[in-house]
Amino acid sequence: MKAKLSFRLGLVFGLILFFSLAFSYVYQGRQLRKVLFQDVRTDLLHELRLAAGMLESRPADWSDPNLPDEWADRVGQTLDARVTLIDLDGRVIGDSFVPATRLASLENHRNREEVKGALSGGVGEATRFSVSVRENMLYMAMPVGHPLPWAVLRLAKPLHDIARLEAQIDRGIEGGLFWALLLALTAGALSATFLSRPLVRIASAADRFLHGETEVKIPVKHEDEIGRLARAFNYLSEEIVRLTRKEEWLREVLSSIREAIIVTNASGEIVLANPAASKLFMIEAARKRAIPVTHIDDAAMRELFERVRRRQSGIFNEELSAITSKGRRTLKVTAVPVMKGEQFDGTVLVINDVTRLRNLERTRRDFVSSVSHELRTPLASIKGYTETLLEGAMSDPEHATAFLNIILQESEQLTALVNDVLDLSRIESGKILYTFEPVVVKPQLEKLMTLFEPAALRKGVSIELTAPDGLPPVLADRSYFDIVMRNLIDNAVKYVDANRGRIRVTAYAVGDGVSIEVSDNGIGIPQGDLDRIFERFYRVDKARSRELGGTGLGLSIVKHIVLAHKGKVEVRSRINRGTTFTVTLPVAPSPDQSRG
Repeated sequence: MKAKLSFRLGLVFGLILFFSLAFSYVYQGRQLRKVLFQDVRTDLLHELRLAAGMLESRPADWSDPNLPDEWADRVGQTLDARVTLIDLDGRVIGDSFVPATRLASLENHRNREEVKGALSGGVGEATRFSVSVRENMLYMAMPVGHPLPWAVLRLAKPLHDIARLEAQIDRGIEGGLFWALLLALTAGALSATFLSRPLVRIASAADRFLHGETEVKIPVKHEDEIGRLARAFNYLSEEIVRLTRKEEWLREVLSSIREAIIVTNASGEIVLANPAASKLFMIEAARKRAIPVTHIDDAAMRELFERVRRRQSGIFNEELSAITSKGRRTLKVTAVPVMKGEQFDGTVLVINDVTRLRNLERTRRDFVSSVSHELRTPLASIKGYTETLLEGAMSDPEHATAFLNIILQESEQLTALVNDVLDLSRIESGKILYTFEPVVVKPQLEKLMTLFEPAALRKGVSIELTAPDGLPPVLADRSYFDIVMRNLIDNAVKYVDANRGRIRVTAYAVGDGVSIEVSDNGIGIPQGDLDRIFERFYRVDKARSRELGGTGLGLSIVKHIVLAHKGKVEVRSRINRGTTFTVTLPVAPSPDQSRG
């Protein structure tokens, strides 16, 4: 860590100095190029004017075309420059760099930049690559002749002298830059090493603190900025340890509370939710970061948050129905606004799921109401017929016998109701000790069918059993298995029409279980009632059910027994086409599996 920090600081210091020098080098180089170029231009212009003064008038002996070229050669050698003489038509008549024999092959110079500038403004200038001499050249031209020009004189100098001088200067500057960079990096590394030592100590202490060494302290030796930083680190580490312990205590307390607790800030964001709340509303992210209240899907809960936020006073105690991860639940919510002085700072909600309690209360009320209603009818009938007998009907044997039969029937109905209520109570309470054993389905069903055949014959109803011989045995309590089948077959016999009814009991293997279907062609059950027929005291046709001696508890008993056997019961029905109840029970394990 120390070498890395020192290296980085030294590199930064060195690079700052190096780039400063490099910028200075680039800037000075550009200025130097400008100065050198301006010197060359000034000298070339001076030489051009001197040479142009020699040609005020066209020499009379230049009738020979070789003489202008010879003159250009002499002047060019004297000035150490390329001298070109161009007539007003753009034809080159003399050039110090081109032999006289090749002048005719040179292209017309009328459109050259420096020639056009000379003819239009007195002096023309251009810098370009010369194809004929294969080098960058500085060209300057001016017209010659007085009062009327008869030609254009052009001087050109190669720029390689400037490039050579620049190269020499660049090599000197580059050497200086190299040593400057070396010294800068050395000085930067030494400075960085000296400056980074206390920082490295602080970083090392912070790293050890992050890895669990909560007792880390940094010695404060100086009162400078780094000393103040070390003192601040020591204070912050103590505060972090204290806050961490407090947070752990708070988290443990909140986690152990069964009620859901949600805390929001003044902006309406959830900043804290204990595990119960996270599970209830699927807001796990609130345990790590603040999330908007809109993450709660239920509108009633969001509206309660908003009301507390608007009022900012008082305690809200409400019971509402809300959508949660468990579906729609009944929640008792206590909401309290959090105030900092006069400023609203958030909301605390404590939420109790009272769904089960409310369901139990409703079930108790419904049960008491249903039992009272079921008892009231036969008791009223018994009382009425008894009073009739006492008032003189006993002297009429025919009516007395009929009344007594009715009283007997209602008494039996009361007895069946009380027995069913007691059985259902014992089943729901879980106090029944089932004796599970392998039960062979076909013989057990054949025995039950024998019990119902007399009643079926009296009603003119056909009843049949279809079960293969190789069905695996189911794991069940034999007596309670009989109770389930008796209830289903008895209902089928009751609710089919006389003389045309047909009941079929079918058993077959399915997966790891055995399914038993009890089908009839009776009146059927409306689709709207299929989801409720397993409720206690629920009857599709109350008058007919009571007339046939039903208590409204048989299917509820069937459902609880099947669930206790880890099976399932299903129903399919169509109006006036019949009903099919299907009970599926698990297959009994083999003896080897039982021992395992």
